[in-house]
Amino acid sequence: MQAAISAPRWTNPRLEGRLPELDGVRGLAILLVLIWHYFICTIPVAVGTLPSYLLACFRLTWSGVDLFFVLSGFLIGGILFDAKELDGYYGTFYLRRVHRIFPLYFIVIATFLAGLYLVRNSSSEPLRELFNQQLPAWCYPLFLQNFFMSWHRDFGAKWMGATWSLAVEEQFYLLLPFLVRVLDRRKIIMVGLTSVAAALVVRGALSRSGNTLFGPYTLLPCRADALALGLLVALACRDKRTWDWIASHRPHLYWVFAILGVGMVYLTVSQRGVYVFGLSWIAAFYATLLLLTLVNPSRIESTIFRAGLLRSLGTVAYGLYLFHQGINELCHLAVFGKRPAITGWSSLGVTLLALLIVLLLCAISWRMLEKPLIRRGRSKYRYQMSPGRQAASSAS
Repeated sequence: MQAAISAPRWTNPRLEGRLPELDGVRGLAILLVLIWHYFICTIPVAVGTLPSYLLACFRLTWSGVDLFFVLSGFLIGGILFDAKELDGYYGTFYLRRVHRIFPLYFIVIATFLAGLYLVRNSSSEPLRELFNQQLPAWCYPLFLQNFFMSWHRDFGAKWMGATWSLAVEEQFYLLLPFLVRVLDRRKIIMVGLTSVAAALVVRGALSRSGNTLFGPYTLLPCRADALALGLLVALACRDKRTWDWIASHRPHLYWVFAILGVGMVYLTVSQRGVYVFGLSWIAAFYATLLLLTLVNPSRIESTIFRAGLLRSLGTVAYGLYLFHQGINELCHLAVFGKRPAITGWSSLGVTLLALLIVLLLCAISWRMLEKPLIRRGRSKYRYQMSPGRQAASSAS
């Protein structure tokens, strides 16, 4: 008896080739993070003054990292789902990730270890805050720093503070390929929905236990909702019936986006429950933004996310994220001998100089290191269709 041949999977023409808008979305994410660390966190203002109210409008710019999570769930989930029936599934995925993530990350670790060697107990306090072993140095190459941050309730050395989100993503990369490989589409969707609900429950439990910030903010189970929503968007874009339904009801997305936007305003003003239900709300807001960008984008989305500035920032976003905070700290230490604080034109100038330096460094890194390695990984390691599956596909 001839074996039944499954129908070929639908290929969304929108997802063929590189989408420039996604570089823009990534650029928006890093822009929000830069605004948070370079300006919102460094401008001291008196409570109740006009400047304090103006800065309060940007309280949620730290959520750029949540947009990174949603985008990562979409991109990685889509890659894995497209390749789930191909040979070389695990090896190709992980070797390509190694080419993308490891080189620059281990350069960051190397500079951190150099800082630990050079900084002494007699060094200034800001320098010791930048390079210290509040968290064990060995946790960084193992991508375990987020566990130690939650346990110690401290981000540790500021040079490595931002890497908690990289640890979350690497832990996500360990789990997702197996789930996508062994589960069918419906079960993957159920896992995604369960992850969204579970993240809310885990954050609530940690908050009740007294770990109100570091656990809910840095642990994978607590951030799984943003990653899972990105994954669900990826699956929706790969199912013709779902895609057609979203495209035909696209105006409804604006209503959803507006309602979620009102919630973002509430979270910005009140700050209540941000690290419990608020993170899920923020993730849903960014997932809706991603859908608006993907599904027949209007002139508004295309203009914004195809803008040269956002796309350029998105291209070098990985390096910017890793180095931006440490470079700013070093520049202010070198000039003023203290941590970044914008108190006048001179300190603003140093902040802008730090931003220019990190942009130049990351542009060089992208051109000389990251881009060639990404290209090498993609050319050397490819997903392959086995002869049997290839014959079945041709017969269908």
